[in-house]
Amino acid sequence: MLKKILCLLLALVLLPGPAALAVKWEYPASAHPAVDYGDMLPVTAFDETALLSALKELEGLCSRHSRDRDGKEARRRVQALYAQVLEEMNLLVTKANLASIQYDASGGDPESSALYLELSAQQTRLYDRCYQVLSAVASSPYGGILDEDAGEGAAQSLLGYRGLTEEESALYQEEDRLIQEYDRIMAQGVPVQWEGRVWTAEDLEDAGTDGETAAALSEALTAGQYRAAGEVYLQLVRLRTDLARRADYSDYAEYAYEALYTRDYGLEDAAKLREAAKRHILPLQLRLLEESSDRDLRALSVQSRMSGEEVLDAIQPFAESFDREMADTFRFMRAHHLYDIEYGASKLPTGYTVALPAYGSAFIFNSPYGDYQDLSDTVHEFGHFFETFHCTQHDLWSDFNIDVGEIHSQALELMFAGQAGELFGEYYGTVYRDAVLYNILDSVLDGCLYDEFQAAAYRNPEMTVEDLDRLFKELSEEYGYSYGPGVEADPTWVENAHNFQNPLYFISYATSALSALDLWFLYLDHPRQGREVYLELSALSLSLPYRAAAEEAGLRDIFDPETVPALAETLEDYLDGKDVSYGGKKGLSAAQMAMVCIAVAYIVFCLVAVTRCMRFIQTHQAWPALSKSRRKDRLDPKRAPEHRSPGPDPWSVPDKKPPWEL
Repeated sequence: MLKKILCLLLALVLLPGPAALAVKWEYPASAHPAVDYGDMLPVTAFDETALLSALKELEGLCSRHSRDRDGKEARRRVQALYAQVLEEMNLLVTKANLASIQYDASGGDPESSALYLELSAQQTRLYDRCYQVLSAVASSPYGGILDEDAGEGAAQSLLGYRGLTEEESALYQEEDRLIQEYDRIMAQGVPVQWEGRVWTAEDLEDAGTDGETAAALSEALTAGQYRAAGEVYLQLVRLRTDLARRADYSDYAEYAYEALYTRDYGLEDAAKLREAAKRHILPLQLRLLEESSDRDLRALSVQSRMSGEEVLDAIQPFAESFDREMADTFRFMRAHHLYDIEYGASKLPTGYTVALPAYGSAFIFNSPYGDYQDLSDTVHEFGHFFETFHCTQHDLWSDFNIDVGEIHSQALELMFAGQAGELFGEYYGTVYRDAVLYNILDSVLDGCLYDEFQAAAYRNPEMTVEDLDRLFKELSEEYGYSYGPGVEADPTWVENAHNFQNPLYFISYATSALSALDLWFLYLDHPRQGREVYLELSALSLSLPYRAAAEEAGLRDIFDPETVPALAETLEDYLDGKDVSYGGKKGLSAAQMAMVCIAVAYIVFCLVAVTRCMRFIQTHQAWPALSKSRRKDRLDPKRAPEHRSPGPDPWSVPDKKPPWEL
């Protein structure tokens, strides 16, 4: 929610922000103080006195000078004040993110909840104040200071900034309160009237009733919980619809795509992608499902039960071999305990990575499952940690395109899957790989499902909870879910916290998962080149929009109608045991490479001899220069069989959490 506030404020800027610079992978120098997580605690309130004082003086300096005056002393003072503002905001962001960690670790206890709400409201207000003052800087002789720090066009983007009104600030605070109400409902449940008395979840545990009675009561408690969460969602839908209309958008879905997430694709693009996923990705997921074995998955889960430190021990050799910078980052994270991935009875069921900019670092939080998913979840989050650890762009200037960030995490999951054989043996290494692949395809399909569901909800803000339950059931069937006879509605959509906390976010899992598959195929065919593309992508600022970032890294455009069918066909070939050929080019074996080297050496020898013999001949004719470039030949679309799996999903988890909550 805190990161979302920044995006919302940036959306109020009238002109587009500065474009992120496209660079080859080279991580900028960044200070990473050697501070342990424990030494960052306890989290305390943020004293805004110094920040407000700096903003007031900065505003005064800029308002006193006309555009044709730029005294050196005044300029140095403006630069110093601007640097102080950035430093103070780093501290505020860090405190707010530490408070969110404490909130989730404590299960949302009242004290943590109160501090989190206080810092969230403070952040909304102070970001707004910063942009108001920086707008004054932009229109003064010192606007160049902003361009020097944030990139060409930063000052221009802030001209005419419209700040938050009191009503908008109140709406954002109410949004935070409703999200916390949802958290409380899902963590603690709600009382229900059943057979003449009021029951709670605690009463059920202490009642000692027979199995049939306990099952009926449990069902009633779950139904009450779902209903209460659904009512909270309706309040959020109507509140967010109000916010969108205040910003002159027809509905919140359009607003979220453009203003909240600054995507370079729209709802129509997403609609076409959803249809492609149903046609080409769903059959492959169902194939994995049909070829899976409950017994194998249970055995893998037993083998993969690890403590948090054991999970990190299992991942570290991969990080060490992947890249020196990644190895150093992983060691730093462990040395300073910048993670909380152990089981905790009070933890909220969530997982995410957040920045700690005051320390030039980040933090991973995860509530583990106790099976193989803890490995993949931690690899996933380390992908985010790696990017965040090296990012030097200040939050004041970040548009934060999450579709790009999710490529970092999901591609790393796929690359790590190749190491599973060393952990579990060849057979169960394949089981682990297929489980990761299934979950990546699930990211595509569930990303599309929840996007379609939420877009419909925000287009029709007057829907009831019953309407939403029926809608979710109907859409779920289109994405391969099956229900027993007589089932007309499915309220389990409330279990997906993103619907409440980060609306219209889930499509980013779909887009990024497809790009992650594309990158993984390159990695399988050309490992060194795949690593370089991954590192280049990680080094790009998250302010570069998704499609632009994919193009810069050399990945295919998933919105091209040929791309998803091509990815599906490549994956089908891989599952059939065929070698992956990225772009129609197959790698050479060691023997073939040796023969090529001998042939090249012979040709070079002959050319040198001929050159020496003919040196006296003069000619005006030049040999044409030969150049090679990697070309991605798209495969022809291939229609996959359309069918649905009969049976349960062996990888479904009732309390499934989002891999990265922002």
